[in-house]
Amino acid sequence: MYLMIRYEGGSIVEGVVLAKGGDRLRVAASGFPETIELRRTGAVWSADDGEEVEFCFVMCDKCQVESAASSAAAYAAMVV
Repeated sequence: MYLMIRYEGGSIVEGVVLAKGGDRLRVAASGFPETIELRRTGAVWSADDGEEVEFCFVMCDKCQVESAASSAAAYAAMVV
C-alpha cells in the first residue's frame, strides 16, 4: 500500500507499507537507506526518532484516501 508521511517540520516522504499491525507500520520510505517504523501511542503516531507524523494511504480504487493524523484517535476516510 502506498502512503505519504508528513513530519512535524513539514517535510513529506513517499513510502510503501511493508507490514501493518495495530499500533505499528513498517515502511520502505523514499530517501531512507533502511526501513522506518511508525508507532502509535494513544492518538499520536511517531517515527523512529519520536517525531510526530501524519500519514495518508493512497488507494487506487476511485482515488480513495484513508488518513491517520496525530490529532485523530482512529482512521478517517475521505473520497476525492
